Amino acid sequence: MLPVDSLSAAPRGTVSGEASRTGAFRPQDGVRPEAPRGEARPAPARVEVLSFSLYGMRFALPAAQVLDVMTVAGERWQKLLAMATNGTLGSSGLPLIRLSSRMGLVPAPSAEGGLALFGTGGKVRAAVLIDEVPTRQRAAVESMPASWRDRFSPCEDMIAGVALMADGLQAAMLDLPLGVVAPRPRTGVAPEHDTAHLLVRAGRAQLEAVRVATLRGATPLDEMPGIAVLPSPRRGRRMMLEFGGEGDVIAVDEVVGLAPAGRIERVGSLRFLATATGRYRLLEPGGTQPGRTRPMRVLVTAPDGAARTGLRDLVRSMGHDVSLADDPRAARLAGGRFDTVLFDLDAYADVRAEGVATPDGARRIGLCAGAQPRAPRGFDGVVPAGDPVALVLALLRRPGRAG
Repeated sequence: MLPVDSLSAAPRGTVSGEASRTGAFRPQDGVRPEAPRGEARPAPARVEVLSFSLYGMRFALPAAQVLDVMTVAGERWQKLLAMATNGTLGSSGLPLIRLSSRMGLVPAPSAEGGLALFGTGGKVRAAVLIDEVPTRQRAAVESMPASWRDRFSPCEDMIAGVALMADGLQAAMLDLPLGVVAPRPRTGVAPEHDTAHLLVRAGRAQLEAVRVATLRGATPLDEMPGIAVLPSPRRGRRMMLEFGGEGDVIAVDEVVGLAPAGRIERVGSLRFLATATGRYRLLEPGGTQPGRTRPMRVLVTAPDGAARTGLRDLVRSMGHDVSLADDPRAARLAGGRFDTVLFDLDAYADVRAEGVATPDGARRIGLCAGAQPRAPRGFDGVVPAGDPVALVLALLRRPGRAG
């Protein structure tokens, strides 16, 4: 089956500042949401808010759980922006987000902004960077007409209402569906399973995300029997992705790369991967959530060090169970206990030259940083070291096909 476009033409994912300005919500001065005819308008609730502007649009955040707001400028501001890309406020362990990025906007360069500290009971729980220093105001909050909401794409799901300021200005009231004021969950030493997503193009201008652990196969279209592929400058990059569960398939024009780490959020019947750099709709066949495929048992054979640790974390994030070895004999002897053996061919020249002659049924995939050699004897293929997409696709390929 091919993907069906079930969204409106509003842009999704990260959008440029210019696009956000042209699609901005700009109600006429003095216009307020109208109550249905024949019904009395309820008195709006008055709350304290943080008011600020982004790209000429006025926004507000509820201030009930804001413990402090600080103005930050210069080098310190730039350091905080760098920390926000990693999602953590330095060594404090506090979650840190940049609000404009969370909204799916491309932030404009800025020399200063506001650092808002969220928390409860006097204890800071999270921090948010705002590209304009916000001001505290009292505002009356009313519901937003449904007809206005789509003017805020790609952050329409974050709009909780309309804030009516004392000076007559209106602002879109934001809600952060991140649990940003909740305590950060404790994480163990081991990296988290099943968090990796591929970014793909599938007939849309905006990138979409595919959860790696739901895939059970990926085949270039020009290798599919009975399918004629028209000439294209991207020939060989168009893929047929096969999902678990019902075994649905979706053709994608291009696998672009590995998505930044993020979390899954729901908007109506759709789900999105929200990251520090943007939001991406999850590509799910038929609007359903495909089940997770059976994890593989993977042995990573490489010298101890940062490269092996990074490879372990990547494979775990795909949803697989990972073991480590630094003895090259593991490629010959351990295959019966594992479904796949990943092997550093740069570190072990003898295996690269001689290959492995153990018919144990395990797939062996070599990793090489330099010029890609032919697959050694007993190996299914060789992929470039440091190329996560190539590794994902190699693990998804059917056994017996050339890499």
